[in-house]
Amino acid sequence: MTTGSQRRIGLVTPLYAPAVGGVERYVERLATGLVARGLAVEVITTDPGSRSPSVDVRDGVTVRRFPTVRGDAIYFASPRLSRWLLHHADSFELMHAHNLHTLVPVAAAYAARQRGVPLVITAHYHGTGHTPLRRLLHVPYRPVARRAVRFADRIVCNSAAECALLRHDFGDVLRTTLVPEGIDLPGLAPAPTATDADASPSPDPKVDPDGRSGLVSLLTVGRLEAYKSVERIVEALPHLPATHRLVVVGEGPARASIESAATRLGLGDRVVMRGRVSDDELVAWYASAAVSISLSRHESFGLVVLEAAAAGCPVVAADIPALREAAGYAPPGRIALVDLDASSEVLAAAISGAIARGRSQRLTTTERAPGWTIPTWDSLVDGVLRVYDDVMAARRDASSSPAIGPAGSPRPDRRG
Repeated sequence: MTTGSQRRIGLVTPLYAPAVGGVERYVERLATGLVARGLAVEVITTDPGSRSPSVDVRDGVTVRRFPTVRGDAIYFASPRLSRWLLHHADSFELMHAHNLHTLVPVAAAYAARQRGVPLVITAHYHGTGHTPLRRLLHVPYRPVARRAVRFADRIVCNSAAECALLRHDFGDVLRTTLVPEGIDLPGLAPAPTATDADASPSPDPKVDPDGRSGLVSLLTVGRLEAYKSVERIVEALPHLPATHRLVVVGEGPARASIESAATRLGLGDRVVMRGRVSDDELVAWYASAAVSISLSRHESFGLVVLEAAAAGCPVVAADIPALREAAGYAPPGRIALVDLDASSEVLAAAISGAIARGRSQRLTTTERAPGWTIPTWDSLVDGVLRVYDDVMAARRDASSSPAIGPAGSPRPDRRG
């Protein structure tokens, strides 16, 4: 696939910008990066709050949105989206579906199979649901997801840990390729009004974007879901000095339980719920926080962990495979790992140790700094383009040799 071909790529995803989230950011960076390289890109997505389809253009990307059944924003079931894909899939050279925790890749796989269109899936896979109901629903859904991923010409994994989890759950027959997710380097964003991490190797952590001194800000960033374990950080606060407060950036269904935990422990004034913030404000928090903390139990890639570390924050992260892998992109000691089930006292000690290590100079360019092997969004787009090229080449080879499957190996049983 040549970058100037103007051949059409269909990106199929549950939500798209201006919706906010890790998958949404990934797909938006991929879409705009493909357009910048000369490809025509159309995003097929849902809008759970709507009643009728709509089409708009964002940054050169055509975005086609469909309503979901009764506003479903969990599995994003959308018969209209499924029907549209079935009738229009062959207008694309290749389709790339996202988020295996929803029904969207299943709809894309069915349409691709019916229309003979190459299919790539980025699963963003955690291996399980994140509530008791979702874990229960994963049981009947697993065989359906298995058919989708086994049909795909290629599975793009964000981390080696995600590749291993997918193969464990769906079998070694999967054709996987590792393309690490990119991060936004805070040094490339507009300069924050808070402490500039470039001004000193160890800026004073007692200054934050609100301009108040005497406070040490502990930062956690991400969608507020139960599996992110933000409540555990709140429970560690009583074991830290009274000047230490927790700044929570993000929104989600776990917000109420986090606020309840803070109230129960008498820590209301030490837990700051910032909600969603602008990119500039997030950069400012990264530039001034004494430590960034991520205790998520499930991740396919450590995006927030790496962004915080690149901004100069010492980081405390849960010792799970994806975050362990993320720590390997940073110099030794910048990301400290703690056991998922560590006590509040142990967690507080890890936080204190990270603060004592101090901040480091933030990365300001995409050039490789000593000790860093940081992945960028440009490297992600280039890697995904190579996957597209490989898939299309394998399809061309397959057309001249019916006994050979899309990846150049014996054709697997597509029935899963």
